[in-house]
Amino acid sequence: MKYWLLTTEYPPQHGGGISTYCFFTAQMLAEAGHAVTIFVNDDSQADYKISNEAGLQRVIHFNINCYGLAQSLGYTARLSYAFAGIVKEIIESEGKPDFIESQDYLGIAYYLTQYKHTGYSFLSGVPIILTIHSPAFIYLLYNRVPVYRFPDYWTGEMEKQSIAAADALIAPTYFILEELKKHICLPAVPTEVIANPYKIQRQPTPSYKKGKLIYYGKLSPQKGSFELLAYFKELWDDGFPLPLHIIGGTDIVFYPEMKTMGQMVKERYGAYIDRGLLQLQGKIEPSQIDQYLQEAHVVIVPSIVDNLPYVVMESMSRGKVVLASTAGGQREMMQEGISGFLFTHDQIGSFSEQLNKILLLPEEQVYEISRNAHDSVARQYSFNTIHHQKAAFLQQVKQTSVNHFPFLYQEKILQQSEKAFVPGLLSIVIPYYNMGGYLDECIQSINASTYKNIELLVINDGSTDRASIEKLNQKAAQKNMSIITRANHGLAETRNHGAAVARGEFLAFLDADDKIHAEYFEKAIRALKKNDNVFFAGAWVQYFGNSQRIWPTFTPQPPYALLHNPVNSSGLIYKRNAFLTAGLNDKAVGYGLEDYESVIHLLRMGFNGIVLPEILFFYRVRNGSMFRGITREKLLFSNRYISEKHKDFYTNYALPLINLLNANGPGYLYDNPTFATNISVNGKRPNILYEKLKSFIKKNEPLKRLALQLLKNKNTR
Repeated sequence: MKYWLLTTEYPPQHGGGISTYCFFTAQMLAEAGHAVTIFVNDDSQADYKISNEAGLQRVIHFNINCYGLAQSLGYTARLSYAFAGIVKEIIESEGKPDFIESQDYLGIAYYLTQYKHTGYSFLSGVPIILTIHSPAFIYLLYNRVPVYRFPDYWTGEMEKQSIAAADALIAPTYFILEELKKHICLPAVPTEVIANPYKIQRQPTPSYKKGKLIYYGKLSPQKGSFELLAYFKELWDDGFPLPLHIIGGTDIVFYPEMKTMGQMVKERYGAYIDRGLLQLQGKIEPSQIDQYLQEAHVVIVPSIVDNLPYVVMESMSRGKVVLASTAGGQREMMQEGISGFLFTHDQIGSFSEQLNKILLLPEEQVYEISRNAHDSVARQYSFNTIHHQKAAFLQQVKQTSVNHFPFLYQEKILQQSEKAFVPGLLSIVIPYYNMGGYLDECIQSINASTYKNIELLVINDGSTDRASIEKLNQKAAQKNMSIITRANHGLAETRNHGAAVARGEFLAFLDADDKIHAEYFEKAIRALKKNDNVFFAGAWVQYFGNSQRIWPTFTPQPPYALLHNPVNSSGLIYKRNAFLTAGLNDKAVGYGLEDYESVIHLLRMGFNGIVLPEILFFYRVRNGSMFRGITREKLLFSNRYISEKHKDFYTNYALPLINLLNANGPGYLYDNPTFATNISVNGKRPNILYEKLKSFIKKNEPLKRLALQLLKNKNTR
């Protein structure tokens, strides 16, 4: 079996829980005779490097910036895109694996699953398994991070989408599965609780220093650091004499105070540090674990949320008595009073009661629990045990044909229009108004398309420019092309008229100054045919002309899509009857946002769409275009109109919309949720001289016109 493992953490660069899991999982599978490839990001590489390790293991280190997207995607999105890219490269060079397993953390499987569900052949027949380790959208909440702030919000959405799109899910504990269900509906795919494998290096010699209490792990709210210190403060204030030794990193930021956890602890508990009751040892290397744990009488794990913490496994395997909270998978790792001890944060006095119980145990009982702890780890998490469970699970994971895109948010699908169409025909509508200088390039790109079953409709919206009219006359004889001339009605009604007279099963709009990649229509229609709940498709955009920027558009989903248009809505491909039902442009929106309102209307009626994650559309940026002339006032008008027209839809997402606006500012000020926003508001105070000048200008018509022009120029920069 060829098994590929995708991770952001792998020794020696990292020593956390995900890193430990990947190290042991790769070793376990290789020892069972499977060929294992680990993919890990490593920006020290120029491109990528393949290193063969012992036996059947190899590691592919790759640079996430090798696709040139540093200015187009924020870190976590760029990371996910690079994982998909390197997997594609290796598959194309040496063939497909039997399985791909990815971590959930940071949504690194997001673009991989997007490629798969939109029909890209390099992933056809390859099951993608997601293992739940530490989803940021859950853990950041417990760490009091503003989860609606970009890019953290989008990272959480990528994680959720990766889970929804996986072919199978593995969770190390029942606890984390229940925690997931609070935030997301789990997909109807094979799902199994399989613990992380662990290899015990040697039989420990039980020993401890009576009364030595150790907290081993990074300081963070999620790890229960605040609760633990509060418990000990109460104990110390009552005369408890034993110190607490904290081993682990202290540099996690506590966002409400914008201080590190180390700073917070030193400020709040400086007096106890001075008395020697609280001892901060700092971060240690994995090789130092034995040295620091050797003397521990009790290892304390006070997490308020956790999955399957390796600190518990490592401590128990070394014959240590562990006192852990019940708020995590650690409650599934031990038997109360036999192989460890549990306390609950919800019960007053539970921690101190359990701690004192352990400290009063006679030595022989401590050693008995130590042996039980070691034996429990050896039995539950051995390579033999976990491989047997994993192999049995993989037998259930059969790749089946899926004709339903796994959207996170799906409204009830409205009954479509039943207007007759020509099956397989793509009707391409080009709205045309005085664009003769650009039409040749546009049509040339269409003629180069790999999708050949097309009709081309140029809707001349009352052009007045003589050269543009002559250009249409020159094109009139082209095969499969119709030119329809009407009085000027504006862009919205021109698009609607084109859709009404089109004959195709599929419909595309293309402005006369834009171009498409030769494979755009073919790939979009493939995705539309593959998924019965996908009704339109877009792609990434390459600007040309006055800009060379890449616009990495995003599959439109509420709530984000209700704040800002995430797709190139002027160049989508539709199932035409869905467009006729809910996508017709509303000219009352005005100012070029009619196509954005069309997307909102489609989503509201259940007609979801997707984005193909590659550049397939070329958007000309030029002086004089409609959107270049948009102002803040126009945006405010159009966005108000859209939200009021679809107020019930917006109301359904009121809570996340409010949180997104509070965290990031008005939606018209940003266009990429993978980057942080920087919004500042300065209230304007009355200025008597300014108010007098403004009053004077209002009464003077030439000055008024000049001031308005200056203001317009400022707002459209």
